[in-house]
Amino acid sequence: MAAASIAVMLAMIGVAAWIGTMLAADVPLPTHWGLRGEPDRFSDKWTALLMPALMAGGLSLLFYFLPVLETRKKHFERSRGLYLSAWAALLLMSALVQLSVISVAMHWSVHGTSFILAGIGLTFVLIGNQLGKSRSMYLIGIRTPWTLASEEVWIKTHRLAGKLMVGGGLLLVVAAFLPMPNGMIALIMGLVIAAVVVIPIVYSFVLYRRERRATHTSA
Repeated sequence: MAAASIAVMLAMIGVAAWIGTMLAADVPLPTHWGLRGEPDRFSDKWTALLMPALMAGGLSLLFYFLPVLETRKKHFERSRGLYLSAWAALLLMSALVQLSVISVAMHWSVHGTSFILAGIGLTFVLIGNQLGKSRSMYLIGIRTPWTLASEEVWIKTHRLAGKLMVGGGLLLVVAAFLPMPNGMIALIMGLVIAAVVVIPIVYSFVLYRRERRATHTSA
């Protein structure tokens, strides 16, 4: 995966250099979009075009060292699919952020935020597809006190979260290219993220309480 990351980063740098030479020296390009999908922060062309490549490099470096930092080594090995999927998803997200900047620079008809929203959706799908197969770890996953305390709670919580992430991710990919007001897209994204984050946390607490109650009853 490290070699693939280097290849992706070099390709992004090459694309940035190619597009950058086609643009005027003083053209401003977006580096941040607000909740309503409108650019609200701009930089010079080289910063905007190269920032996603640097983001890909930084994330790859972080993921490269994650296996060393994780203390639950056996569980990490059993969760390698989640680890690699999360790494690949973040590389894809970095590339789509760069594509959104390029779409603005080249005046494409597709709105730049469509690529970002689709990237978030695909990230959810890739990670969600592997969540249910993971085992408890400290560095990746839904790390509540209850999932880390009980392997059964971890497994059940991540199975539910995986289904929510895949379903929500597909919804975001479809919504990214539908003709909807920016406010509606922001609402959909907010609801999906809230469901993916809040529901599994509450569910893990309920499962843990139920498990503890059953243990005390049988004791």
